[in-house]
Amino acid sequence: MKITKIETLIGSAPDAGNLVYVRTHTDAGIHGVGEVYHVGPDAASPVWVEYFAEQLAGRDPTEIERNWALCYQGARFPIGSSGLAALSAIDVSLWDITGKALDKPVYELLGGRVRDKIRAYWDIHGDTPAELAEDARKNVDLGYTALKASPLATNWRDMRWNDALANATARFKAVRKAVGDDIDVGFDAHAAIFEPIRVLELTDVLMEYNPWFMEEPIRMENRHEMGKLREKMQCALATGECLYTKFELWELIREKGVDIIQPEICIVGGLTEMRKIAFMAEAHDLVMAPHNPMGPLASMANLHFDAATSNFLIQESRTLKPFEIASVTNVNQPVDGYYSIPGGPGLGIDIVEEEFSDKPFKGSWHRGDRVNPDNSIAFI
Repeated sequence: MKITKIETLIGSAPDAGNLVYVRTHTDAGIHGVGEVYHVGPDAASPVWVEYFAEQLAGRDPTEIERNWALCYQGARFPIGSSGLAALSAIDVSLWDITGKALDKPVYELLGGRVRDKIRAYWDIHGDTPAELAEDARKNVDLGYTALKASPLATNWRDMRWNDALANATARFKAVRKAVGDDIDVGFDAHAAIFEPIRVLELTDVLMEYNPWFMEEPIRMENRHEMGKLREKMQCALATGECLYTKFELWELIREKGVDIIQPEICIVGGLTEMRKIAFMAEAHDLVMAPHNPMGPLASMANLHFDAATSNFLIQESRTLKPFEIASVTNVNQPVDGYYSIPGGPGLGIDIVEEEFSDKPFKGSWHRGDRVNPDNSIAFI
């Protein structure tokens, strides 16, 4: 079996932004699919897909490790975000092909399942403590036993810091009052706080209500400072979503800068790198909580990984948009706070190509601008 073509499907919809999928074809009539992370300049990733396709044409798709090395090491310089997003999607598509060729689900190729269901956490939102508490209660009523929220109000940059801390305390207190003490509640600072001392002040005021973790407390570039921060924080530190491959994740582990590691399957290099990161983490007594703000193909790839990974903790989840749901043959939605083990062969999901025919690509993804009161550009 040989790879004959690798193509990109990209489409835009008002309710879902951009979707970027990869489909790898073979001369055996078997194809595999994967999802590209929308890092911003989404039009760049299809160029990377074409670049890798030139190297992979005519090669055996089941030689996944060799193919990954060929692409990564053949790029001359270490690959950045758009290139790794493309390579990640191609890598997942090769696991999909291999599973289909062997008539086995991908999780069996990863060593077989180690659990019978996959725990999920849900992001909750609310501008006010009351709104946040209401969203928390709604999702707990749906069966979720774990939640995640922003610790700070959306307008916290316009507040005095002490007022922002008081508001953060009120937000968590309202959530605890709404859902009780038995629900795990984590917080995501979105790397928006520049000074580590402010993170410590924030976690300190939340400790009364037993936070599960603080995610991305500071910018991810300074792994050494993340390690120093972890020494002082009273709750678990979760991070990893913006780091590339096993090399950067190993630097984070080496600096002792993480308790809950959160690699993004669509940016670290796909399933091939995810499993290596999991092994490194396991050897250092760390658990995995895969990052996933992506669509249904990425979600399914994550679930296969989760099913077969011993040190998996929990899976990030969100509501899929209509275009995302329509773009694939099936989705796996959590029930009572858990995903079911995905079926096969391969990933057990395929692309509905016609959904892209009337949704042409309309432009790059841009994060919303954030500025400080003095109009300087804020961290985000």
